[in-house]
Amino acid sequence: MSRRVIRVLLLLIVVGVGGWLLPRSGPLSINLNVPLPVTVRIDNPHALPVPNSGVDVEELKPTLRTLSSKQLSILTSITAFSRYLENALNIIAYREEQFGQLPSKQKPLAEAIGYSTHLEDARSCARENAKILGKVADFARDTYGFSPEEQTTEAHYEFVGDFLGHVMRDWSDEGRHERAVIFPPILKALEEGMSGIRGKKKILVPGFGLGRLAHEIANHEDCIVDACELDYGSIIAYNYLINQTIIPFEHTLYPYLTKWQYQQTGKGRYKSVRFPDVLPTSRVNLVEGDFLTEFPDSEQYDAIVTLFFIDVSENIIDFLSTIHRLLKPGGLWINLGPLKWGSFSHMQLSAEEVLDLAERLGFKVDHDSRQSIDAVYGHQVGSLLKFTYVTQFWTARKI
Repeated sequence: MSRRVIRVLLLLIVVGVGGWLLPRSGPLSINLNVPLPVTVRIDNPHALPVPNSGVDVEELKPTLRTLSSKQLSILTSITAFSRYLENALNIIAYREEQFGQLPSKQKPLAEAIGYSTHLEDARSCARENAKILGKVADFARDTYGFSPEEQTTEAHYEFVGDFLGHVMRDWSDEGRHERAVIFPPILKALEEGMSGIRGKKKILVPGFGLGRLAHEIANHEDCIVDACELDYGSIIAYNYLINQTIIPFEHTLYPYLTKWQYQQTGKGRYKSVRFPDVLPTSRVNLVEGDFLTEFPDSEQYDAIVTLFFIDVSENIIDFLSTIHRLLKPGGLWINLGPLKWGSFSHMQLSAEEVLDLAERLGFKVDHDSRQSIDAVYGHQVGSLLKFTYVTQFWTARKI
């Protein structure tokens, strides 16, 4: 069969576990055997005109950069932060389009209550957000060695949405009431459970997020804290926070500007959040990667704290087995969180089943420590929606 030519509009091809990035110069042809010879021509819509240098453009052969799966994850997160404004303006444009469908005879009423002014206010706040989110992206590019031209075609904007919620929850005055519910039982259990250990106590916090709990633990001089996080949206945001903050409340974001539902007042959409309320400590050691694979050495830790973490597992047996393996004999496991379970989880267990499983894997559960704690999550103060988890708290020892 003769060779076929396929024209494709793509910016990114993922091959195996890696990715190829197109330079912004022009179309690219690749020969593939799949198993018949196929020529794939990729037209880069972001291609820039090539100056007339006397070289035939068709003879130019742009260089491809092959990305590992880790690099691709990092760059996907960077792209989401750097393209935040594009996404936010698209959301606002949709709202404007919907508003435009209002019958013309009704628009004076909408103008009388000032509805149309919210559209420009939202755009203004989005531009302010984009300034700091762009700095987060730029810092990450410098940290991980990506050029400004490199980006992925897909930008998972939920990374940015998660950051906006988590920075409020972890590092602002607005999140203080949420932290005041879930941190004290953990810190108290740590203090009481570690009281018999002399010298430094080594503690692991997997599922680090933006890290406030780990920092609260690390504020105790006798605690050495390791943390682990797999999500690079959280990691690059945390790296910016820890390295680019000089004074408390240095940064300002508008986390609710695209959230027009459940608002008590029109101005609630544009409520700003200043952060961090305290300077982050550099005493936390962040390990980037999968909790299940990044810690090969067993029996390292005096305590492991899991906060809103175990239910993100694909295989809960792997999670509990790893916690057990990493604890020293007699080591303490403290858990607080809902059992939300993702659709990808192999098993979706009840609290009783999780604890039964833990005991079969070699834990002695302190059933007297068990509590159900109502924990509000990501609440915008003054809004008309409040989401509450009935979290499960317990402690257990490795035997």
